[in-house]
Amino acid sequence: MEYGPLCGNCQKMYHRRTPPENPPCGTCRIDPLEENLAAVTIFLKVRYQLIMGVNGPVDINHLAIDAAMKREGIQGIACFNKVLILGQWWLDKIRNQGDES
Repeated sequence: MEYGPLCGNCQKMYHRRTPPENPPCGTCRIDPLEENLAAVTIFLKVRYQLIMGVNGPVDINHLAIDAAMKREGIQGIACFNKVLILGQWWLDKIRNQGDES
């Protein structure tokens, strides 16, 4: 099975793994590393729990993150911080969608 060309982000992410791996596909679908799985799970549950400002979304509601972590039985500030990082990435994508129109 052949896949399409790989973007630079895929190449960088898989090159940094030990041992280096080849990405599974050329469509930027990357399975999360085991240490990030909890954060991805929580992020997918709270990604639309946004705090809105005059010009659009400002942040993901931190209380929603905390509640989702408690509901899933996940503890630790590391997971919370990873969700915040994913949230900023998500908000950047939302903001940039308006620039593409």
